[in-house]
Amino acid sequence: MKHILLLSLFLVRAASAAEPVMSATECQVWERERSFAQSVANHDKQAFAEHVYEDAVFSAATDHTQRGRDTIVAKWNDIIEGKKVNLEWRPQYVSIAADSNVAMSRGPYVFSGKDDKGVTKYAIGDFVSVWVRKDAASPWQVALDGGGPPPKEATEEEARQHLAQAPAACLRSP
Repeated sequence: MKHILLLSLFLVRAASAAEPVMSATECQVWERERSFAQSVANHDKQAFAEHVYEDAVFSAATDHTQRGRDTIVAKWNDIIEGKKVNLEWRPQYVSIAADSNVAMSRGPYVFSGKDDKGVTKYAIGDFVSVWVRKDAASPWQVALDGGGPPPKEATEEEARQHLAQAPAACLRSP
């Protein structure tokens, strides 16, 4: 009986460890990342731009770095419009730095689009974004984005499962 009780306690802890529990500030960043993704889903260029820090760097730590909000918005235009490719992403983890105005978010993303024959193709990966704000009253804006490995081809089911890794809502710590 004692072994069963210990096993059940272990399973409860293991299950709860799989879902990230975040502070209220981390949840602010998590929500901001979700609204950033929603700006792309809504094809809203203005809302997208409002999430990007003025001197942001996207595709950071690569050979095709994009610098500055205007350049980033221009380079992302096709993605924002969703004409050639669709991009969906969800935050899974958020951590606040010692300076509580800097945070990092990470989670799964999926690209989808039709090939020349009209067949929908999928590619999956994980994003990493660094968020900043001037002070506690300022909105969080993404300052650095990218640096992860390139996406890999996936089936539709694999793409769904990949996105499902991220929680549907931010789980706040008690």
